[in-house]
Amino acid sequence: MTTTTSESTVPRSQHSFLWQFNKLFEPAAIVKAAISLGVIKRHRKIDLAELVKATVLALSPIPGTQTSALTNYSLLTGHFVAHSSFYDRFTPEFAHLLKQLADRAILAVREAAPEDPFLQKYGVLFEQFADVRIADSTSKLLKKLAKGWARSTSKKRPAGIKLHAVISLRDGLPVEDTITEQRTHDTKAFAEQTLLPDTLSLFDLGYLDVERFIDADGIDAYFLTRKKSPHDPVIVRVHHGKGSRIACRDSTISQALADGILVTEGGAIDLDVRLVANGKEAVVRAVAVEDTETRELHWYLTNVSRDLLEPQEVADAYRLRWYIELLWKQLKSGLGLEAILAWREEAVVALVYAKVVALCLARLLELELEKRGVEVTAQLAMVLALARSVPLLMSYSLMGQHLTMAQFEERLMRIAEMQAKSRNRRREATKRKREQGIGRGG
Repeated sequence: MTTTTSESTVPRSQHSFLWQFNKLFEPAAIVKAAISLGVIKRHRKIDLAELVKATVLALSPIPGTQTSALTNYSLLTGHFVAHSSFYDRFTPEFAHLLKQLADRAILAVREAAPEDPFLQKYGVLFEQFADVRIADSTSKLLKKLAKGWARSTSKKRPAGIKLHAVISLRDGLPVEDTITEQRTHDTKAFAEQTLLPDTLSLFDLGYLDVERFIDADGIDAYFLTRKKSPHDPVIVRVHHGKGSRIACRDSTISQALADGILVTEGGAIDLDVRLVANGKEAVVRAVAVEDTETRELHWYLTNVSRDLLEPQEVADAYRLRWYIELLWKQLKSGLGLEAILAWREEAVVALVYAKVVALCLARLLELELEKRGVEVTAQLAMVLALARSVPLLMSYSLMGQHLTMAQFEERLMRIAEMQAKSRNRRREATKRKREQGIGRGG
């Protein structure tokens, strides 16, 4: 019996990867969201669902993500528009639509992901805490045209953004995220609502905020961070460390170390210290672990109890921060975050959240593979697999259109023509700029 094209486009098992793919890009859901956000009013003449899909699947590492999205859209719809006209479709409303889709994609992963592997992997942390979260940011430099809204810290590259995220250790996906100019300090962009009771948050030095930690301790939200050298709280009690424990009381950490009344014991120190800020105070732990090679002390602040984490375990738990570095690597190396050349705010925001949606597709691909008994030890492998499967996903999306060979040929030729004209324009612009500089000296 011959299977029709329409039948073959339906995944055999519910909740398979392609089932999730279809659900995420379901035209009715996208149009409904677009109407509520006001996108439809601005884009009456486009196939919005295909525009969203084309943007998410623009995973080429070649610089120019919007151009890749235009190529995808032209192939999916057969509609060919000028570059400038297409770029105008990346409006603030469209950026909000992509942000909403990213939130929906993250939820789809969380609904599909089993929890047992995380309990096995991180053991006591998920027995004690409702969630373990990691805060960090990554930067992306932009064209200088963006400097009006996205100032950077570089004089040579004056425009850039920061993607701030708080991820859950359960799946490595954001529970909170925001995009700011690169010059925004990490601690100012941190979403306070992510500090929840029974949740452990890991911070690097950029998030040191004493008042935040005091407030967190007051609501039974837990934190673990490195201590900056200038931050020098007063010792309340010495729990682990050699020296004069009585003399250490009411002394600052640096003074106690300088006076020799506080030294390591078994390569570690564990103290109660007092945090004070704006009339508030709290007593938390200050833990030091000695580097076995350099003998340097690495200091941490936390309110996690000693019954749960001993000094060395505090340092080991802090190392889990590297998990968010995997997120940045996947977005940059695998999903083309570095290929974004747009400079308008709404376009940049839309493209960044398109990358988050693509990251979720890679997670769904990973989950489907694991259901088939294949162990995935590197999530970057799934990200790269998704990027390399874009032509297959594009073909899958075209299957229901019943295109003839002539129609396929026409779309291919129009895309080739579009790319050739675009390349020629860039070459002519570069040539004119070079010629205008002749005779002007160095």
